[in-house]
Amino acid sequence: MTVKTQTRNDSLVAMTVTRRGFVKMGGALFVSLYIPGTFTAKAAESQASLDPTLLASWLEIRSDNTMVVRTGRTETGTGMSAYYAQAIAEELEVRPETISLILGDTDRTPDGGFSAGFLTGMSNVRKVAAYTRQALLGLAATHLGVPVSGLSVTDGLVSGGGQSISYGKLVERQQLDLRIPVEGKQAKPDPNGWVGMTSLDGFTVTGDPPMKPVSEFKVIGKSYAVPSIADKVRGQTQWSCDVALPGMLHARMVRPATLGSTLVSIGDVDKKQFPTAEVVKKGNLVAVVSPNEWEAISAARALATGTKWTDWAGLPGSENLTKALRDYDWGAPAESKGKADEVNAALASASKTISATYEQPYVRHAPIGPFVAVADVRSDGSTTVWTHSAQSQGLRARIAFVLGVPVEKVVVRWLEYSGQYGRTTLGGDGAEGDAVILSQLTGKPVRVQWTMQEDMAWSTVSPGWVADLKAAMDANGHLTAVHSASYSPHMFDPRPLGALLAGMPCSTSKPGNWIATEWHYEKIQRLEEVYGMPNLAADSASGGLRGNIMRTPGQRQQNFALEGLINEAAAAAKADPVQFRIDHTTDQRLIDILNATAKAAGWEKRPSPHRGARKTGSSAVNGRGVCIMVRSNAYWVGIAEVAVTPARAAVQVTKFTIGAECGKVINPRQLDRCMKSGVVMGLSEALKEEVTFDKEKVTSTNWSRYKILTMGEMPEIKVVQISRDDKGFGGGSEAANAIVPPAVAAAIFDATGVQPRRIPLTPAYVTRLLKG
Repeated sequence: MTVKTQTRNDSLVAMTVTRRGFVKMGGALFVSLYIPGTFTAKAAESQASLDPTLLASWLEIRSDNTMVVRTGRTETGTGMSAYYAQAIAEELEVRPETISLILGDTDRTPDGGFSAGFLTGMSNVRKVAAYTRQALLGLAATHLGVPVSGLSVTDGLVSGGGQSISYGKLVERQQLDLRIPVEGKQAKPDPNGWVGMTSLDGFTVTGDPPMKPVSEFKVIGKSYAVPSIADKVRGQTQWSCDVALPGMLHARMVRPATLGSTLVSIGDVDKKQFPTAEVVKKGNLVAVVSPNEWEAISAARALATGTKWTDWAGLPGSENLTKALRDYDWGAPAESKGKADEVNAALASASKTISATYEQPYVRHAPIGPFVAVADVRSDGSTTVWTHSAQSQGLRARIAFVLGVPVEKVVVRWLEYSGQYGRTTLGGDGAEGDAVILSQLTGKPVRVQWTMQEDMAWSTVSPGWVADLKAAMDANGHLTAVHSASYSPHMFDPRPLGALLAGMPCSTSKPGNWIATEWHYEKIQRLEEVYGMPNLAADSASGGLRGNIMRTPGQRQQNFALEGLINEAAAAAKADPVQFRIDHTTDQRLIDILNATAKAAGWEKRPSPHRGARKTGSSAVNGRGVCIMVRSNAYWVGIAEVAVTPARAAVQVTKFTIGAECGKVINPRQLDRCMKSGVVMGLSEALKEEVTFDKEKVTSTNWSRYKILTMGEMPEIKVVQISRDDKGFGGGSEAANAIVPPAVAAAIFDATGVQPRRIPLTPAYVTRLLKG
């Protein structure tokens, strides 16, 4: 099983799929995308517009019985390249190793859409495989003279009536007239719409083809390796940073002095010292390009020292973030869920109320590898971009809008690189904007590599927030209602930095916020409100601190506050935190995963804080805490165990037990990895991560200032999985990070009797708590 990404020099003609050219291409079976009414037949065969013949290609069966399957989704670390192949193999009765995937390339994949939406992408290819199986069985029935009901398939070999034939031989010199029904549209620019794009979810395969029941699964439910791992271990992966084109220039950016500075004058480049270096400028976008990367780097550093920018100081400073949010003139909530009348009535009649404020600063996606992209913009406007974006079609549309060319002129090619954690989900925010603008200006292919400091200073961020909560309790210590109001700059600004600085077309950044919370405490009335404001310093030349979504968006932040309040209510009721949750739900799936995870963690049933809790002393005191989340048909539980040394305000997470019930588990090994990596990400956010800024710029621009969890700080991680055959498939990646901070905060309370309501739980903050 392989993941295939082809190079720039691969023949487009060889990959073109049309019904007219079907037999000429060696008799391979191609399952083609049904062309919606908005596409003409002429457009469907025109490489100059959409290249949709390639885009329409889903599946190819070769004469040797191997297969090529194409999906617009990309591998973002979830292991989808393993379980997409499993889903296809399950329906077609072949081995996953016989399937090669082509991912993300806009001219070679059909559906587009969010790579984070891996379940919908899997549904597409699974349905295509199911439709294909039915067509193949029809062909086999005719060929073998046996009714379809008398046929069986094993490893791609169709048998019946004492005869057999492989899929590959079955389709040789045969033309199968099969169309796959779909709905949806290609991503298109919409500068006044949400995030400036429409149809980011791409195409969806519709209909209800006969699919294998769960009881007959042979491949789904077993562990298969992510096919690209072997190449990574051997050093054979082609990363996006490896792309090299004839005549390519290397570029290094010279960024403004502050987030709001504009260009006054450009410094000089010594041509004797840097003979091939050239300065390129458009608006406030300044770069040095050279055929030699090291010359571009050195010349850019020299140019930066002599380049002048205007002064600007429009940020509140990170230490004043909460005050800035409090001072904003908020209007109506961007979204609200729950029943206001019932919640307000319960609060008015409560035997006891609990009020609390939770908060978090800005945090950054902070991949270890900073952004890189290569762009080749030709004189006729045709553009190819090599990138690691998780939203190829959305990026394609965004680049087309920036350059002022039809979407059909742009091709995005996907290659692997470092993690995304959500920041490219909306098709923007990266080096691609810089690269296409510089390539357009120079007339040559350009490779833009951001530095670590540049990435940490200028990429988008997950915005800080503050939330006010109030809960009602009855005389028996049960929660009856919760009201939560969260205030934050919005998280929907993926506009390309290069386009913003160059003054080229960009979509409008629309303030807002959203709620993804799935509330499974049916015995508690809930009113949840979220408020959104523009970016901090939104009117600056760069758009200010541009908010963007991060893993588990619309729920990650809220869950810290809501689950924190549940833990506070359990303490007020002198109830065990696990049992308290069970007492407030009737959802058996939630109850089952809570009990299973607690058992695996060796949970002792008792209230928090424990009897030995203390907030002084030079020896460590232990505590434990719990958190839950329900998201995308998946149930998650996190239990943290900590050792707190009060005298040093030191918090060490010693063990973390994570439980997940995601319906039918597709690939246990990959789910295990997603769960563990989510814990690492969540611990880093809970204990370390914070974007700092003064009034002019971001100051946390290296790993000393933007701290992340180290290997030496890793706890023991224990994983619990429950697989069910009766609940479909659930999301097996998002949520793993979001259950960590509330559990760690609850464990600190259990150890010390002091309730944290802010992350990160740094020594400075913990010191204030313990002394407070």
